Amino acid sequence: MIEMLSEIIAIFNRWNKKLLRQPILIFFNLIQPLVWFLLFTQAFSAIGNIPSFKLLTGTSSYITFFTAAVIIQTITSSALGAGLGIVTDFDSGFMDKMRVAPINKSSILFGRLFSAALTTILQVMIILVIGFALGVTVASGILGIIMILILAALFGIAWSGISLFIALTTKNQEITLSVGLLTTFPLLFLSASVMPLGLLPDWVQQVAKVNPFTYIAEAFQSLIIKGFILEKIEYALIAIVIVGAISLGASIMVFRKKIS
Repeated sequence: MIEMLSEIIAIFNRWNKKLLRQPILIFFNLIQPLVWFLLFTQAFSAIGNIPSFKLLTGTSSYITFFTAAVIIQTITSSALGAGLGIVTDFDSGFMDKMRVAPINKSSILFGRLFSAALTTILQVMIILVIGFALGVTVASGILGIIMILILAALFGIAWSGISLFIALTTKNQEITLSVGLLTTFPLLFLSASVMPLGLLPDWVQQVAKVNPFTYIAEAFQSLIIKGFILEKIEYALIAIVIVGAISLGASIMVFRKKIS
């Protein structure tokens, strides 16, 4: 166990060093969420004036409500990078070297996942700072901010499993990127991230109730708008565990076959 932990730390540090050499990657991963934050919320700010909006969400500020969607978009963008990085290692031949190295092969994936989680935390912190500058406040205070970062890291790890599975299965960056984007955007709009459930069409509400993004978004929204609501946090953790068990389990199984 100690040896595996040291291996994970070594691989974790490798990915962090690569990121430090290319900090522009964080910048580009933030561009899309920032555009949403600065343009989307301004274009649709009138949604906050809908009489039932405040009743359903607890705030009349759409940008405050929408902050959760921006955080989720940031998480999924960072998670997508995990799979793309693995494809790069296969293309460069680095994975061939890792295949014959005397290490636990699962350490390769876990080191990548934890590095992606750290990147997610840094990006979400930047998003929160921008949100504060735009007038967003967090009702749950500093402890709520810490909880948001914890949930973001956990969901980032769980969602990274999907991009890793696609990357390991296809070994193709274009396919990994395309499938990642095609799964993220529909799920985002078919959840309570962009609009509260009560304002969505009936069929979308039914989809949203089985969409993990809904439970993650509602946990973020409750921490930002209302404070600590344990039920929302519990539902978010359950969603994370389910997504993680499926995605990471499948990724580990495929990875072991690819490098055996």
